[in-house]
Amino acid sequence: MARDFLQNAAYFNTMPKVVWEYVANSLDAAKDGIIVVIAIEITNHEIRISDNSCGMSREELGKFFQMHGENILRKQGKKVRGRFGTGKCAAFGLANSFRIDTIQAGSRNIVELHREDIERAQNGEPFSVRDIEVNQSTHEDDGTIVIIRELNIKRPNVNKVISYLERHLSRYRTRARVAVNGHVCKFEEPPFIKQFKRFPPIEIAKLIGNVSLNVKVSPVPLDDDTRGIDILSYGIWHETTLAGIERKENANHIFGQIDVPILEDGEWPIPAFDNTRNNTLNRQNPIVVVLLGWLSKELEEIRSDFVRQVREERQSELQAKLVKETEKISDILNQDFAQQEIELELAQRVSKRFGNRSVNEILNGEGELLPDSDDVQTPRESDEHTALGNVSSSGSTARRRNKQVGKKRTVRGGGNRLKAVFSIEFEHFTAGQNRSRYDGNTKTIFINLDHPQIANAFETGGNTTSSRQFREICYEVAAVEYAIALPYEKLEKDELYHAEDALFDVRDTIDRVTKSFVQVLGN
Repeated sequence: MARDFLQNAAYFNTMPKVVWEYVANSLDAAKDGIIVVIAIEITNHEIRISDNSCGMSREELGKFFQMHGENILRKQGKKVRGRFGTGKCAAFGLANSFRIDTIQAGSRNIVELHREDIERAQNGEPFSVRDIEVNQSTHEDDGTIVIIRELNIKRPNVNKVISYLERHLSRYRTRARVAVNGHVCKFEEPPFIKQFKRFPPIEIAKLIGNVSLNVKVSPVPLDDDTRGIDILSYGIWHETTLAGIERKENANHIFGQIDVPILEDGEWPIPAFDNTRNNTLNRQNPIVVVLLGWLSKELEEIRSDFVRQVREERQSELQAKLVKETEKISDILNQDFAQQEIELELAQRVSKRFGNRSVNEILNGEGELLPDSDDVQTPRESDEHTALGNVSSSGSTARRRNKQVGKKRTVRGGGNRLKAVFSIEFEHFTAGQNRSRYDGNTKTIFINLDHPQIANAFETGGNTTSSRQFREICYEVAAVEYAIALPYEKLEKDELYHAEDALFDVRDTIDRVTKSFVQVLGN
């Protein structure tokens, strides 16, 4: 039993999976007609999950740690996510101590389980669960607190936990309020430009039921947690899939859901589910095979139509004009970025020469070495020192103090042609979304043509990309997005770059780049 317990715990190998397991338990145990409230506190030392659900009695708590036992709530006739009773071991996927503090009908019970207790029972005997309180009388409301301690990870990534919970909560039918370290989880559905509802043909409906497939197409690519069709059964999520078209062009724009009750109701020699937490249906089950085959056919048809539409738009005259405009913007941004890289490299070389101190620690207000430096400059060092220009490894603080040095900018590179880094793309991202976004992996700035400010500039300018109004707003948007992205690039390349100087860098970059844009806009 102990070995089985720890083997199942290995499935819960990330903090988001562990936290979600106990959040889902709280949702399953919700009281009828009451909104579930779940508070999660995550520190470097423990995870604490509290709820206002039904709690557990002493008898229910005793059954909680039985491996592969039937889910208590499912046995009571409720449609819940848990099936095989493996979730209670989740904490030991990344921790060594687990406590449950639960109240039901005025009685409090607290138990603890430790990894050392489990490991001592490796020969097959039951492992011991420590009783801390047994049926203690209390006036507190029903609910459960799960405390996971002695974490085996260095630093919890709270943002990943929040993203994971928000995505999974969007699939859950139970009304709930879930907060992580004070942040209330709220999932926002991706914007979509097309929506479809498909029903299976008669011969397939006989097998999987007369279900409804709801598919939406996003104007932008979706990440792994958002793309795909959620397969549910009575509102319980079991898998998200693109049914075999994952690697095809623009498949990552597709999302939606389908609810298939027969997955819960049906009985087959080969079950539709397995006893792991891999969030996939059993491909050996005949109904699952039929379901996925039909999904694949429908999704491929929708994807193919979308690909044809996108290709036609790309070939349009308007798109061609937009491409020319993006090239003009990109050229200016890349010229500026190349200069920033050169100056940052020189700043790093000088700073390294002086013991990795920031530049404003070794220069005075006139850009000269401070008198307490023990190093003696060579003529070449002096040249490189002057070449720092108006950017230093300590950010804008040194730049503001060294205005005279900033006028003597030296560009190095040995005549090598610098490759383009930043690129601009226009997209239809719906009116409710941000006017622009930045993809740090590809260094692409996306400008949302549907944003009211940009759409209005396009209309006011006679619905043409060559109008002054339209070009000015697009150039301004690109300048702001680039200015915000630049400090992140510096921070990755220079460990001495101070985050507090980012605001000054943003202001200076916008000023510098927009001056360059004026020359192009006049053409």
